[in-house]
Amino acid sequence: MTRNGVTTVNASTRDADAVIEAGRRRLRLLLITALVALAVTAIAQVATTAAPRTERADPMCLVFGLGPINNGKAVIAAGLAMDVPEEGIVAGLTAAMQETELHNLANPHVPDSLAAAHDGLAVDHQAVGILQQGAAWGSAIERMSPAIAAERFYTAMRSVDGWEEMQPADLAALVQRSAWPHAYLGEVPPAREFYRSHIGEVQVARCSGNQAETGAVGAHS
Repeated sequence: MTRNGVTTVNASTRDADAVIEAGRRRLRLLLITALVALAVTAIAQVATTAAPRTERADPMCLVFGLGPINNGKAVIAAGLAMDVPEEGIVAGLTAAMQETELHNLANPHVPDSLAAAHDGLAVDHQAVGILQQGAAWGSAIERMSPAIAAERFYTAMRSVDGWEEMQPADLAALVQRSAWPHAYLGEVPPAREFYRSHIGEVQVARCSGNQAETGAVGAHS
């Protein structure tokens, strides 16, 4: 409406404009808030992707001490460290039970073996350890380590064609190059029972220092 050439705006028009302007301000504020939230979320996702959190576990114990039970646990631990399936580990236990009843035996004919921790003595050429391995399997100190002796067994086992389909007794005899393969059959049931009785303990055991031979086991797998 005009009066004397001057345009006038009534109160209702001014109120409507104010409402519209206020609505626009609220919309702009909502848009800015939404954009900020999206930006924060995107930055968080990028940061999470670029730097994922890793949990470092202690190395698996491979040394449990002297005695048949601890030696058997080392055989299991070496197999787990190398991702050997149950039947392969049972084959390793079968071999050790047949050879030494899981005793870690030094040999007076191999002087270096006497310096290692051992459960007793046996004289069979140059054979030492829980698997009675000869010099071709490694140094005396290596063969006197139940975990390393088991690692060498598993490495040789994996080189056998079709080993995953073989029975534990046959596999144990083949790897040990035994002239009496049937002698291993009777050790399979106790080997399997030992495995199932102690695998839980081995899986939760964690240690460090000289109880974890992490560099030795798995290097030849």
